[in-house]
Amino acid sequence: MKAWLALFGAAVLSACGYVGPPMPPTLDIPATIRDFRAWEYGDNIEIEFTLPDKTTENLPLTSVRSIELRVVENASDGKLVALPISKPGPVISQVPARDWIGKTILLSVRATGPKGKPSAWSNPASLEVIRPLAPPTIPKAQNVGRGVELTWTGPGPRYRIFRAEGDGQPQPLADSDVPSYLDDSTIYGTRYRYMVQTIAGDKQWSVVSEAGEITPTDTFSPAVPEGLSAVPTPQSIELAWTRNTEADFRGYNVFRAADNGPFQKVASLIEAPTFSDSKIESGKKYRYTVSAVDLTGNESAQSAPVEAAAQ
Repeated sequence: MKAWLALFGAAVLSACGYVGPPMPPTLDIPATIRDFRAWEYGDNIEIEFTLPDKTTENLPLTSVRSIELRVVENASDGKLVALPISKPGPVISQVPARDWIGKTILLSVRATGPKGKPSAWSNPASLEVIRPLAPPTIPKAQNVGRGVELTWTGPGPRYRIFRAEGDGQPQPLADSDVPSYLDDSTIYGTRYRYMVQTIAGDKQWSVVSEAGEITPTDTFSPAVPEGLSAVPTPQSIELAWTRNTEADFRGYNVFRAADNGPFQKVASLIEAPTFSDSKIESGKKYRYTVSAVDLTGNESAQSAPVEAAAQ
């Protein structure tokens, strides 16, 4: 009889699915935010952080009840600002800077889980809030021989230049202490958009200006060849000059005038800075000039003429 009762009890427990003691309810406390940062942008304080997708119990977190920003000044308890609710992942938000202009504040953030339990406060970020910086004017972009020259007006003290190629996203290009910049990394035929931002420190920035646009083109001639000399020999007049160093150099044109006649082209797009003129007549005087041509067809002015008499 006792054996039968024992078997009956085991069967009942098995039917109920009992596998151990009951588990306590989860707390659903969001994990602490650890990458919080803040900066001043125009009239606002912008903040950025990653809302973890795990709880303190390492369980999935799919939603939060609220997110709070704490702003502390002079070691006080601080002001709490409710932020828009967001799902786990990257978060960017902003609050007006007007209440803290001229003050140094300490900011941190925390999230409250679905059961109303808040996380610990994030890592703090210190910020000196200054009067909002005025943005620069739209940069004027000018096509020059070395690239694109930018000029603008603004209050300073420093500027950050951004550049976008075509319809791409703007990327930081350089910082400048003066309201101008030469971009010598451009490519002819590529469309560029330039924007400028006033900066006063690592965390105090104006809004970015509207874009100035340009598509640089090669309209610039090579340098005029220098050092041209003419040396007569029994069979020819030998010319030589200093080599051009432009990256887009293509060749030289050589011009000749007999006695006091007009100059005529006697050689086209030769690559070497030398020329041997054998089509000469003994006793005649000849004058020579040289020009340089680039890959786009831009031609320099002609060099200063030199004279030689055929032997």
